[in-house]
Amino acid sequence: MGILNKFMSWYHGDNESEIEPPRSGIRRVAYILINYTGKLVLVNILFLLCCIPVITIPAALIALNRYLIKILRIGYGFSLWDYTREFKKNLLKSIPFGIIVGIICFYGYYLLSLANNFLPGIQQNMIFGIGFGVLSVGLILGSYLFVLGAMLDLSGRHLLKNAVILMIVEWKRSLLLEVTIVGIGFVMLAFAPYSIMIVLLMGFSIQQLAICAIINPVVNKRIIEPYERRKCGTVY
Repeated sequence: MGILNKFMSWYHGDNESEIEPPRSGIRRVAYILINYTGKLVLVNILFLLCCIPVITIPAALIALNRYLIKILRIGYGFSLWDYTREFKKNLLKSIPFGIIVGIICFYGYYLLSLANNFLPGIQQNMIFGIGFGVLSVGLILGSYLFVLGAMLDLSGRHLLKNAVILMIVEWKRSLLLEVTIVGIGFVMLAFAPYSIMIVLLMGFSIQQLAICAIINPVVNKRIIEPYERRKCGTVY
């Protein structure tokens, strides 16, 4: 019973070693990784299962981000049943997002592959640079788009517009997103095939947790807080 109680405490996050846990930044991410490991593993596995039909990847990604945003902001995630409900809710709405981001990323990958057909020189470097830039735009746009879809109840057109604006205005955050995504991907590839188990258990939840931690302050500052101020001003 003692072992079972310890496991359930670990799973539910009842193992805090600090009186006041960190509320933002890399320390918040590290705190969640230590205290909510069980939840991150379970939601990562559920995410992978929801991605099996491929076309459902955008909806699964929004549901995963919604789960992680709850843990990041409040300290706990909603239940796995809530994850399923969020997944079904965004199933059709998120397909255009996946198509847009997929086309941009595929074109960037195509240019990177095309660059290998040229001899080393200015032309190869130019095509490689354009391809890397297009792929980066796709990854950053997708990061903003799928996190906004998890945080805001807006139409697809408004979510896409806000994602593009934030990607440009908050260019420093966008660069940080690029470094984070490329860095995690590089580490996973560098340690392959040994890193496969990490990816299957919690690789995607770790990556998206880091992405949510980067974008969450931006959404609060640029969208949620101004909206709440206007709403309070209208009411009072």
